[in-house]
Amino acid sequence: MKTVIIGGVAGGVSAASQIKRQDPGAEVIVLEKSGDVSYGACGMPYNLLLEDKPVESLYALTLEQIRVERDIDYRLQHEVVAIDSVKKEVTIVARDNSRTYRERYDFLVYATGNKANRLTLPGFDAPDVFSFKTLDDMRQVKHFIYEKAPASAVLAGAGYTSLELAEVFCDLNISLVILKRSAKILPTFAEEIREKVLEKLAEKRIRLYTGVEMIEKTGPLVRTTAGDFDAEMVVAAIGTKPNTDLFKAAGGELGVNGAVKVDRFLRTNLPDVFAAGDCTEHYVRQLGRNGYIPLGPVANKQGRLVGNNIVNNNAMQMFSGIDQSAVFKFFDLTVGTTGLNEPQLRGNGTNYVKVSVDSPTRGGFPGGGRMRVLLLCEKKSGLLLGAQMIGQDVVAKRLDVLATAIYNQMTVFELAELDLCYAPPYAPVWDPLLIAANQAVKEVSR
Repeated sequence: MKTVIIGGVAGGVSAASQIKRQDPGAEVIVLEKSGDVSYGACGMPYNLLLEDKPVESLYALTLEQIRVERDIDYRLQHEVVAIDSVKKEVTIVARDNSRTYRERYDFLVYATGNKANRLTLPGFDAPDVFSFKTLDDMRQVKHFIYEKAPASAVLAGAGYTSLELAEVFCDLNISLVILKRSAKILPTFAEEIREKVLEKLAEKRIRLYTGVEMIEKTGPLVRTTAGDFDAEMVVAAIGTKPNTDLFKAAGGELGVNGAVKVDRFLRTNLPDVFAAGDCTEHYVRQLGRNGYIPLGPVANKQGRLVGNNIVNNNAMQMFSGIDQSAVFKFFDLTVGTTGLNEPQLRGNGTNYVKVSVDSPTRGGFPGGGRMRVLLLCEKKSGLLLGAQMIGQDVVAKRLDVLATAIYNQMTVFELAELDLCYAPPYAPVWDPLLIAANQAVKEVSR
């Protein structure tokens, strides 16, 4: 059995590893067009703070580990330029020597990830304008920061990556302006959460402008509909889109947000072609349909399942789906979400209740902080539908409790009865989750 995998980051390497784990004799070829092996992109903003720490420290595995320990034929700088699903072969250009060749396959895995939206306005092709999606992007940003020591910057976009970069740039003493095209930041978060992020931006003297159209860049001047801004560098993190051009050209069917359309077994419409990761749709359990939430853990889970289903092609397993859990750090705050959000609930016509409580994160013990817990639950039944949190100290792990509750379809009545750990260094007598759950119980019963 011969499997060819297009893309060698999270989903691709997970699929390859699972195939070799279950069938050591299988032939597995991974074709990665960049010069970097599988890496943890989520660590990129924080690597900027460490001048002497190499970018390659973000590699999840070394090339030797992939090739020797896992016995995977992993080819760097090999770009697939065409897929022939009838002949079951791909056309490849080896960038290191410009050689073009073909590889036949029994199974193909499409795991090309997503790609950054680029600024194409006049002047934004200057050498002081950067994207921040790949390790090569990060290398350029890091080199510029430590070679040029910029004092000011413009961040285009205000998603998770931009907000993480904002903290890093502040730590590097770079004065910052954030420009956002839409009217508000973090649109899937409730206003009760978003207002805390805005307060932190103001506290850190980061200027945020929303509803802004960028016009052009002339030298260090960035012209926008909100005025002109001086910036010694510009970083554009204005979102991503699934990298599906190659798949579409081969007759592949696209789905949500232009991602590769897959069934619950992660099969595409092309024969013996599977897909995984940030180029692919993701089944959302609570919605009962596919969505698109490009995150590392999802890519790894999908890749692993694809590998299993290729080896066990007559006894495949379904992808269990996701609950839209996500978290990011913003200065001393942790911001997270799990389950459905308000726009989704309104779109479904769900009769829901929203409660929000503020609480200390610890008992009578030095340190700690405060956090805000927001619960979304179904009226009357109290079924927990979604949750969002923001605050200091232990936030992410508490959110994991709520993600587990949503997975198990618990109600706030049941949540209120959980026997959570208590000791002053870790929680007050009434944990913030229990306080929120008890408040929700009162609201859903009215």
